Amino acid sequence: MAELPEIHVIAGALFDAAGRVLIAQRPRGRHMAGRWEFPGGKLDVGEDRLEGLKRELSEELGVTVRSARPLIRLHHRYPDRRVLLDFWRVIEYAGTPKGLDAQALAWVKSDDLPGHDLLEADRAMVTALRLPPLARVISAPAQLAALGGSEAQTIFWHVAKSPATRLDASPVRSARAVGHRVFVLGDGAEAIRIAAEAGADGAVLRRHGQNLHVDREGAFLVGVVCEDEAGALEAIGEGAHFLVVAPQRGPLQHRELEQFCAVVGIPVFAGWYPDALHLEQLQMAGAHGCAMVTTKSA
Repeated sequence: MAELPEIHVIAGALFDAAGRVLIAQRPRGRHMAGRWEFPGGKLDVGEDRLEGLKRELSEELGVTVRSARPLIRLHHRYPDRRVLLDFWRVIEYAGTPKGLDAQALAWVKSDDLPGHDLLEADRAMVTALRLPPLARVISAPAQLAALGGSEAQTIFWHVAKSPATRLDASPVRSARAVGHRVFVLGDGAEAIRIAAEAGADGAVLRRHGQNLHVDREGAFLVGVVCEDEAGALEAIGEGAHFLVVAPQRGPLQHRELEQFCAVVGIPVFAGWYPDALHLEQLQMAGAHGCAMVTTKSA
């Protein structure tokens, strides 16, 4: 059987003044009509990616994109087609979005996106939008409180392995209220239990080999720390929403990271780094963000 051709799709996340993101419903007569997606369309052969994004959002929504940055690229296979989805975060635009293709539009909070009937290929983008690109490992409530209202970060709260372990929900609520995302970093089902009881956004597991489909809609996120592509694909098969790639030998080289991200197709934090100096370089290689650790706990 001949390999299906791959369609390069460029899509963007636009936000309103309230921080809600725009999604569009595919109109009647279109492939998968009625499903929701992020606005965009096919990139022309040889077309510059940013110029293609500007063209598509102008034609589809009537807005002028002034600045945008890449967020994630992934490959997705539907039964009848393959898609390379090139997803950008629109930083600045002019105009009021309108459904120029007779499509319904909706402004939605990022946390409410899992409840919408989005295309399968767009689900990784939902996760990416909910995860600030700077991730940091902490091990005490004081470290979480010290972050205050600083730039939003993805927090991996390392907990000791104990059946009696509990986390105080108060600092978790306070951190989430100012935009941080809080995850419990630990082993297996215990980390998931601790995170759920504390009202955290999810858990990050250093060990897996279990069914990670804790919440199939993706409101409660589960990440997995892996060392290589084989471990990553195993974690994805188990239901991981995102990955932290952290080989024992040290961070992946640029080309290795680029290949890794192209294969896995879900958000990837590259780790472990002592600071965020490499964030832009990591994102150019396809990573969602940088995972920082200053202790040996991770």
